[in-house]
Amino acid sequence: MNERLDSKLRTNMRLSVVEGLFAMPICFFALPGNFLLASLSTEALGLNEAVYGIIASLPAWANVAQLFALPWLSRRLSAKTICLSFSWIHIFCWTAIGYSLPKMAGDGPWHSPTLVVGLFAAGALAFALVNVSWTSWVQEWLPNRSRGKYLGRRNRMLQASTVGFLIAASAFLGYWRESPVFGFQMLIFASVAMRAVSIVLQVRILPTKCIVDERAVSLRDQFSSILANKPLMRFVMFGATFGFTANFFGPFFPVFFYKVLGMSVDEVARLVIVSTATGAISMPRWGAICDRFGCRPTLLLSLTVWMGVGYGYFLVTPDRVWVLYVVWAIGGMAGAGFLFGTFNMILKLIPVDGKTAAISFNLAASSLAAAVAPILGGLVFAWVDRTFADRLYSFHVISCIHHTLTLLTGTILLGVAEPKAATLTQAIGAMRPMRQIGGLLGVSFLANYSFFRRKEGDE
Repeated sequence: MNERLDSKLRTNMRLSVVEGLFAMPICFFALPGNFLLASLSTEALGLNEAVYGIIASLPAWANVAQLFALPWLSRRLSAKTICLSFSWIHIFCWTAIGYSLPKMAGDGPWHSPTLVVGLFAAGALAFALVNVSWTSWVQEWLPNRSRGKYLGRRNRMLQASTVGFLIAASAFLGYWRESPVFGFQMLIFASVAMRAVSIVLQVRILPTKCIVDERAVSLRDQFSSILANKPLMRFVMFGATFGFTANFFGPFFPVFFYKVLGMSVDEVARLVIVSTATGAISMPRWGAICDRFGCRPTLLLSLTVWMGVGYGYFLVTPDRVWVLYVVWAIGGMAGAGFLFGTFNMILKLIPVDGKTAAISFNLAASSLAAAVAPILGGLVFAWVDRTFADRLYSFHVISCIHHTLTLLTGTILLGVAEPKAATLTQAIGAMRPMRQIGGLLGVSFLANYSFFRRKEGDE
């Protein structure tokens, strides 16, 4: 019996890796504010910045809306059914976007911001439901004992494939520079076809353990359990605070890159590729750190490094743009650990009898803060632009405020109780295998810690 379960688990793991590779292109398109979406909206479709700002905020608002839809769906459908159903809806929306591009662009007959925003909004809502239901579904077939190590390796491969996709997409769109609408249309259709293959592979993933039927517990009891869970509520508070501070000025950094530093879109794309590559390289180590020392030390460590290196923006000038590559390379490595630790922490804290509702609630709280923050930050950004003539100085001051406020959110994590969590010093020691990367990127302190070996039989 155990052999059959192990065989099924190995099959599930292989399928999840392969389907993730096929799903990555369309998932990147769905990320808020990515440079491909910005180019599609402003260059190919000819939309103004105000409409693009609305499109960029749609994923956050969709994450809020799913709080009202998913609990109702989870009482009638399994997490797998929800994930697969809305995955098909998601690629249907992107198929409609791809088909409509020539008619929505420029002076086309369908050139209506309302139509464009409507299509992207439907896709964003479907994608939000897919994300939350997948997080719940993965617990039905992936055991706790192998979650950190496996997901670390899986995410490394997915991030590596993202780098390949970005390079290929940039080259393809560059080739069709004279016909950007056609270039984006072909890129979207290819991404949709790959995602369809991904969904077919997901169908073959089967449960490997007994699942608590959430539908047997009333929605009121589920939320009562969530609100009574103090560690979970404190972690939700952390997520919302982090989302607000990170998105208050964060979305406007590319504006500074373009206007103050004189960077091109291709140069900003290279920053994304560098940070993605370093994140992919470091991801397996973050998985091992989470498994061995706990999520809270991992989050505190990665957040400190991520925001700490951000003070390097003080050194950035139009003549020293290369500093950004160092900052983003280290930030990509630390950001990967932060995201991985966040994912595993929420899996540890959610109640078994209300996991989908808890994940949904956490996502809605952080997304609401992330959706409101850029609106307020935009007002401050406009005031700074009008008031201060020295834009470079303004950039340095705003980056300092941004990274300091975001770093301070880590104090909320100190009150989150996590079983079997190790000290922060031990987690830093576990990063010893990254010493070559740290030395090359200027994080020399990582080379000075000794890592802790596992005891034999300690899994």
